[in-house]
Amino acid sequence: MCIYITKIYKHRTKHMETPVRRATRMGVWIKTNNTSCLYKDGLYWKGDKIYIPSSYRKKIVSQCHDVRQAGHFGFLKTLHLVWWQFWWPHMRSEIEHYIKECHICATAKPRVRKPLGLLQIISDPNRPWQDIAMDFIVELPSRNRYIVIWIIIDLFSKQAHFIPCKGLPSATKLANLFIKHVYRLHGTPRRIILDRVFVHLLGSSQGLSSAYHPSTNSAAERANAMIERYLRLYISYQQQEWADLLPFAEVAYNNAIHESTGYSLLQVANGIEFVTMKNQRSAADWCT
Repeated sequence: MCIYITKIYKHRTKHMETPVRRATRMGVWIKTNNTSCLYKDGLYWKGDKIYIPSSYRKKIVSQCHDVRQAGHFGFLKTLHLVWWQFWWPHMRSEIEHYIKECHICATAKPRVRKPLGLLQIISDPNRPWQDIAMDFIVELPSRNRYIVIWIIIDLFSKQAHFIPCKGLPSATKLANLFIKHVYRLHGTPRRIILDRVFVHLLGSSQGLSSAYHPSTNSAAERANAMIERYLRLYISYQQQEWADLLPFAEVAYNNAIHESTGYSLLQVANGIEFVTMKNQRSAADWCT
């Protein structure tokens, strides 16, 4: 799904600059600041990125931070989404200031806590979806009888799937859901990291997550925290449409840049960038 960015070329009023005066002013600014930009198709370009005038920067940052597909993530993840297509001077400081001033983030996100402890040693996977972790978020408000979220994390790329469930599934139902949502896309994993109440699933050897050391299953625990934070940010007062938001939460989570790799989870797992915004390459595109 694309995010249709606010048009950069609106109907002009008598108080606004004409295109010629604007182009002239921007050209003078670019020469004065020794910035190598190219004027093409009614837009200024710096390399393969569109130069954004000051009047539209806040709207661009909002589209890459506030909307459902963006997820209200922090500075680095938001910067990556903006920088992927756009450029302007001092964009890092402006984006950082925007996020610090975000009221929703300030009220809905928990404060950073001390780490739970050292990670327990698990042999590293060498390809996507070779080793996975699972967890549940339970006792949610009923939405079309869905009251549970099943979280499945690839321990190589950290890509995730968020699946709504009508209660905690039995082993048989869990296997059926796994085949429907994971096996058909990624095949059978080598190892599954679960809580102790679960047993071997689909013939995989199971690495048990210690009941007293949740850091063993830390990838799923972090995804739990992200989903809960995401739903707090976007859900209504009645809190009943959470199941409808899961696809957007999954896109936001998987498309966010991972700080340790510098790439999004989808890039690591699939080698491609997921496009969340309409690819507007000319002035005419911005007017549609």
